[in-house]
Amino acid sequence: MEQIILMMLSTGVVAVILGIILKRFDVPPLVGYIISGIILVNIIGSNVEDSYILDQIAEFGIVFLMFTIGLEMKLENLIQMRKQVFVYGGLQIGLSILSFTFIAYFLFALDIKTSIVIGAALSLSSTAIVLKILNDTNKITKYYGQNSLGILICQDLAVIPILLMLTIFSTNGRAIGDLIINIVFSGIVLLIVMIIFGKYFLNHILKLVDKAETHELFIMIVLIIAIGASFLAHYLGFTYSMGAFIGGMLIAETHYKHQIEADLIPFRDLFLALFFVTVGMQIDVHFFSSHVLQVFALSIVIILIKALIIFSVMYFFVGKRVALQTSLTISQVGEFSFVIFTLATQNTLLDANTGQLLTLSVIISMVLTPFFLKNIEFITNKILQKKDINSEILNTSKELLNGHVIVCGYGSFGKQILLNLKNENIEHIAIIDNYEFFENALVHGEKVIFGNPAQKHILKEAGILKAKAVIIALHDVQSIILLSHTIKDINSQVKILAKVTKKSFLPDSIDSEDFVDIYDCTAEMLVERTMK
Repeated sequence: MEQIILMMLSTGVVAVILGIILKRFDVPPLVGYIISGIILVNIIGSNVEDSYILDQIAEFGIVFLMFTIGLEMKLENLIQMRKQVFVYGGLQIGLSILSFTFIAYFLFALDIKTSIVIGAALSLSSTAIVLKILNDTNKITKYYGQNSLGILICQDLAVIPILLMLTIFSTNGRAIGDLIINIVFSGIVLLIVMIIFGKYFLNHILKLVDKAETHELFIMIVLIIAIGASFLAHYLGFTYSMGAFIGGMLIAETHYKHQIEADLIPFRDLFLALFFVTVGMQIDVHFFSSHVLQVFALSIVIILIKALIIFSVMYFFVGKRVALQTSLTISQVGEFSFVIFTLATQNTLLDANTGQLLTLSVIISMVLTPFFLKNIEFITNKILQKKDINSEILNTSKELLNGHVIVCGYGSFGKQILLNLKNENIEHIAIIDNYEFFENALVHGEKVIFGNPAQKHILKEAGILKAKAVIIALHDVQSIILLSHTIKDINSQVKILAKVTKKSFLPDSIDSEDFVDIYDCTAEMLVERTMK
C-alpha cells in the first residue's frame, strides 16, 4: 500500500511539472501524462504488482469517459446533427476501416482479424483533444467545427460495436453463431433492465436525493449509477465501458444531465489522467529509440491517409475549403485506440512489437494535432491559395442587431424572403447550413451566419434573444417542428413564421397560429406578418 501511494504521488508530481512545461508549447496534457508513465517505469522504476493496481484504477477513467459521452447522446442531438453524424461520420469510419485493413492485410501480411482491429482503431479520432481545442478557441461554431463534432459523435457511437467485435475475435473455441446469439440475448437483457430502471426509477431516485440538499449524496448516487451500470454490463459479458455508456444515455434524458456532467468531469479527468499514465508505462523507450524513423514515418502516413479519406468524403458535400479544414481537424488517431490496442494485445490479437509501434505512432499524431488546429486557417490558405471566407461568417455589425428578423434557410424561398426584407428596410440576419448557399449569400452582401439553425449557440450568435421574429424557410416539417422547439426553449416570446404542407400535420405542442399552408403562402406574406 505504501508503495502504491508513493508511486501515485511520484506520478502526480511528474505529471504536474510536465503539464506546466508542455502547456507553454500548446502540447495536450495527456501527452504529459504519457511521458509521466514512461519516466515512472524507466527512470523511477515500478514493479508489476504496482502497475496492475494502477491499471485497475485507471480503467475507471475509460468508464467515466464513456459515461460522459453517453450524457451527450440525447436523441434530440442526434436528430439535429443526423447528416454530420450518420452520413459524414458513417462514411469516414467505414472507408477508414476498409483502407487501413486493406493496407495491414495485403501490404504488411498481418492476420485478417488483426488487420480489422487495427483498421477499427485507426478510424477513431481524439474527442478529448479536438473538442477541448475547438471550444477553447471558439471554433466549434465554425462549419468545419460542427462537421468535426458530428463525425466525433459517430466515432463515439462506433466504439460499442468495435468492443463487441473484439469480444467475438478474442473468444476461442466457441462457434461464432452461438457467441453472437449469447451477445444479442445478453444485450437485450441489459437494455431492458436499464430502460426499465431509467424510465420508472431513475428520475424519482435523483429527485429524492436532490431534495436532501446534500451535494455529496448527489455525487455519490451518480457514481453508484455509473459504476452499477458498468458492473451490470460486465456481469452479462460486456465491457464496463458499454454499461457506463448506456447509463449516461439514460441520464441524458433527465433534467439533471448538466449538473451530473459538471459533477463527474473532475472524476473523469483524474482517472483518465491515470489511464494515460498507464499507457506511458507500457511504452518501451529502447524500442522507440531503435525504431524512431519507423514510428514517425508511420504516424505521418496514417495522418495523410486519414486526412485524404475525410477530405474525399466531405468534398462532395461541403466543398474544398471546409473539407480540408475538417480533415486537418480530425486526421489524428484517438485515445480510445490505446484501449483497443491494449485489449487486442492481451487477447493475442496483436503482438507486442506491432502494438508498441502503433501506440507510439498514435501519440505522435496527437502531439501534432494542436499545431494543426491552432494554424488551420493559415495552412488552408497556403494549400488553397485563397482567403478564408469562413473567417467572415459573422458580419461585424451583428452585435448591434435588435428587434431584427432571423431567416433560417437560403433556398429560392429564403432568397425571396431576404429580398423582401431588404425592400421593407427590415433589419435581418440569415442562418445557412449549406456552404455553397452561404458563399452565394456573402457574395450578395447578406448578413449571414454559417451553421445549423437547430443548434442553440448558433441561434444565440444570431441574436435570438433580441429578435422580433424568426422565419423558417425550410421544407421538411420535422425540421421545422424541431427548430421551433429549440427557438422557443431560448426565447418563448419570439414570433415564429413558417410554411407547412398542411397545418394539420403539426403536433398539439406547436402553436400553429403563424404557420401557414404552403399553397396560401408567399414570401411577401411571411414578411408582412413580421411587421404585425
